[in-house]
Amino acid sequence: MIPPRLHATLDALSAALLVVGPSVAGARPSARKRLAAIGLGVAAYSLATSYRDPAPERPIRPELHRLLDAGHGATCLALAQDVDEPSARALLRGYAAFALAVAALSSPAGPRGIQVEAQAAAVPGDELASLRCGIVNVAFIGAPGSGDREWFLVDAGIPGSAKPILRAARRRYGQARPAAILLTHGHFDHVGAIRQLMDEWDAPVYAHPAEHPYLTGRLSYPPAAPEVGGGMMAELSSLFPRHAIDISRRLRALPDGGHVPGLTDWQWIHTPGHTPGHVSFWNRKNGALIAGDAIITTKQESLHGALFPRARLQGPPAYFTPDWSAAQSSIRRLADLDPNVLVTGHGPTLQGAELTRGLRDLLTAFQQRAMPRNSRYLQGPRRTGA
Repeated sequence: MIPPRLHATLDALSAALLVVGPSVAGARPSARKRLAAIGLGVAAYSLATSYRDPAPERPIRPELHRLLDAGHGATCLALAQDVDEPSARALLRGYAAFALAVAALSSPAGPRGIQVEAQAAAVPGDELASLRCGIVNVAFIGAPGSGDREWFLVDAGIPGSAKPILRAARRRYGQARPAAILLTHGHFDHVGAIRQLMDEWDAPVYAHPAEHPYLTGRLSYPPAAPEVGGGMMAELSSLFPRHAIDISRRLRALPDGGHVPGLTDWQWIHTPGHTPGHVSFWNRKNGALIAGDAIITTKQESLHGALFPRARLQGPPAYFTPDWSAAQSSIRRLADLDPNVLVTGHGPTLQGAELTRGLRDLLTAFQQRAMPRNSRYLQGPRRTGA
């Protein structure tokens, strides 16, 4: 992480370079004006930034400053595509790379998790499969070739996931429709295609009653916590959708006692923390666990970790987790099951001795490995949206 004093110095130098550099390089007047405007913008938000402790006269906090750095970098990169003059184009690209690098390097480290070896996983009987949809996984419960209303989908991916999910379902089940769609929770990256899928299949949607306010248009999720650090996913998290959706016409409550209607060997387990109504799904017969975001298997705070998952056991995505005490209790509850196979909302499937060891180590060092050092929610849960 770049120290605050060095960050302030780099901001001053970059602003000066953008204002003075084009003239020194002999750029055309139009390019000089454009670059100078960007430099003045950098100077303005830098002067308004409280690099260390909060100060009333400097309202911009470091997490917002990092977002502005990243935004400026991305803007300059886009502008460079439309600039014909070589010197101005080179300056724009150079500053873009610099600004994006500073935004990434000034981010706090974020939760470290537990590194594990990725292992190929196959559930006994081939009853469970997962599909990656961008930055998130969905799961299919039901052996290939299961008949109409004899299989289940868990979660509905990011927006735009309907087509790949439908294709995967047809490959696995032909024209058979699911008995229901089961939701681990209602965050945007788990319900992105829910409306298209529930209407296409004329299927009910089951979720925990505590999650229903976010699925019936009544309540938004709490604001993100980009200050947790760890990478660009965390830095950009304040831009992620957190508003409620309304699927009340097909929404059903998971019944008391952990029973999943139509699934004999599976049960749902309440695993709050990431959201109030988060649930995981457990097959007590073969030891398969669908954990949703209660436990994940990649560093989701990092853009690289989200796009190119590398196996590691983590707590829930830190930027969207408002109750860390409940999250720790939920991980303990799942670890006590001693699962044979773990399918999560983000990251690769894990199984075997590496999974057992990793869950034990994650619990033992939960505060050091799973929790962020800084979050507005470390003092307690916040259950309602702003």
